[in-house]
Amino acid sequence: MNLVFFSIKTKGFSNFTRRLWTVFTRFGFSESRSRKALYSIVDLLQSHNSAPTFFIPAVVLRRHPALIAEIAGEGAEIGIHGYVHNDYRTLSPSQQYKQTEHAISVFQETRIKHKGFRNPYLGWTEDSLRIFSALGFGYESNEAVFHEVVDRNHFSPLLRSGFEKSLALFQAIPCSSYTLRPHFEDSLLRLPTSIPDDEMLFDRLRITDPAEIGQIWSKVMQRVYELGGLYALNLHPERGVLCQAALRILLGYAQNQSQPIWLARLDDIAQWWKEHSEFRLKITPLTGEHWLVEANCTPRGTVLARGVMVKSPSSTPGPDARTVICDHLTIVESTKYPGLAVSRQTPQEVLDFLHEQGYPAVYTSQEEAERFALYLDIPEGLGTTRKEQRTLRTELIQRIELLEGPLMYFSAWPDKNKAALSISGDIDSVTVQDFFLRVLEVSQKK
Repeated sequence: MNLVFFSIKTKGFSNFTRRLWTVFTRFGFSESRSRKALYSIVDLLQSHNSAPTFFIPAVVLRRHPALIAEIAGEGAEIGIHGYVHNDYRTLSPSQQYKQTEHAISVFQETRIKHKGFRNPYLGWTEDSLRIFSALGFGYESNEAVFHEVVDRNHFSPLLRSGFEKSLALFQAIPCSSYTLRPHFEDSLLRLPTSIPDDEMLFDRLRITDPAEIGQIWSKVMQRVYELGGLYALNLHPERGVLCQAALRILLGYAQNQSQPIWLARLDDIAQWWKEHSEFRLKITPLTGEHWLVEANCTPRGTVLARGVMVKSPSSTPGPDARTVICDHLTIVESTKYPGLAVSRQTPQEVLDFLHEQGYPAVYTSQEEAERFALYLDIPEGLGTTRKEQRTLRTELIQRIELLEGPLMYFSAWPDKNKAALSISGDIDSVTVQDFFLRVLEVSQKK
């Protein structure tokens, strides 16, 4: 499909024509405006001892290697955003593979390190996931989780239509059906992205008050915080200056929670989750109702307990009747094994998923089920279709999180953090020329 027609279809004619006008206000014929916009995000995050993750098409990187190297030198992570800015859903598997290979080669030529991939338009396919895994990517960030934090009834039908086109374009998943935690699919880590993003609010709904945008993003953060998940915000640098005050409000909200929120780049989150997935709890029965709990984890790992009496002096009461264990070897008192039992009919993929998420689980017979905090019999596994897998993973975690106890498990995040926040952004263009070259580049690279 021609890029112009694709844009009109996904934005609506009114938003498309408005977009053309804004190009000349947000980009220049030199790099100066984009440099200022990038630093508006980088500098603000540096003041919070963190850095952003930016994704960029390889052809744009090739035209602006010095600027991107400069931003990377300031601590920003740079990820791949396709070879050109086209929708992978319109490409065959062989075309996806070739374009991704070309993108990698450009990053290697310009000596920009990469670990992750975010598709243009978040347009991933099952083939995309296999290709990313085969080409050695550590993670991808494409699953768009939608938070209903804006009352769309307050907007005109025209604006609502543009907003809803974004939801369809991004294949949005309702927040109620997603845990907002990372998860592995084979060797590829999937990091969810939360929407609405800056483009949906600023350009589609025409919300231009930074305070209002900041409050909307803070509502998303509140929901993610309550779930103990990851909030990956997508803030396009072209709106970095326009949304800097909104970002400041979000960061202030995150900083003021009773439990800390980890502010980190996506590659740091991916590295942590790989580390976290290898943690294991060994629970051994002692005399009476006492259990020896050995935590095999790195120093950043945090063991939580609920519904048990902790005998270790190196523990502190936490929120929600949970106890933070400060020792990697402790004794607890519990009437039942403070972990999960899994039926022998349940596939190994379920056990692997539980371990990755930080829960101790062992195979056992149904006759022994009463000895455990929770007995799981899931012979169907985690489903076959994408929708089934999402639903079953979410329901499984919700069931465990609502369990009153007894349960010992690893916190999802390092250093006693309750949730995680990552500020990411797609550098689709740096100059006006980049923007209009997209039409030619996309048509040539199908």
